[in-house]
Amino acid sequence: MQEVKGFFLYQDKHTTQQVPYIKDYFEKLLKDQNFDTILEIGTSLAGLTYIIDDICKENNLNKNIVTFDIAYRDYVESYLKERDIDFIVCDESKPEVKQMIVDMISQGGKTLVLCDGGNKVEEFKYFSDFLKSGDFIMAHDYSVDYETFNSKIKDKIWNWFEIKYSDIQTAVEKNGLVEYDVVDFKEAVWCCYKKN
Repeated sequence: MQEVKGFFLYQDKHTTQQVPYIKDYFEKLLKDQNFDTILEIGTSLAGLTYIIDDICKENNLNKNIVTFDIAYRDYVESYLKERDIDFIVCDESKPEVKQMIVDMISQGGKTLVLCDGGNKVEEFKYFSDFLKSGDFIMAHDYSVDYETFNSKIKDKIWNWFEIKYSDIQTAVEKNGLVEYDVVDFKEAVWCCYKKN
């Protein structure tokens, strides 16, 4: 059985909490959709942020990335500043921060919302209410259900499980979300939905 790690190095930078082939998945999505705005809830060490930024630059895509995290890390801020990425240190659960994100969704053209903060279920449920037609929302540490996680993911792909379909089913149905199937993000432990 292969060892499942929660990190890898990307351009000599510690990239935490992503599978090592994540760039391939996001590259397909971003090239297919070319979002006007990408909002990342949960920066951590900014590994995924760097990857998304590189994909946008390498493919001449729109690049308007804003990332939010509750923890301040000066080296993360410094590197993101070099890349001209907005890094907002805040508690994503506070009403004023939620409103800031909602405003960015409403004014940001075609928007991708990445739910990878401290409460992915709540983030997905809340922000999916504000998506515009054509917007996308994703959540990390995802598996359809416990059975799938235990049989196909745990100790094989990924060992973190924070959100399942039944957690978000009501939000998906209420908001007319459709699973994006050009890329099967479940293989990279993300769910990915588009607002019709």
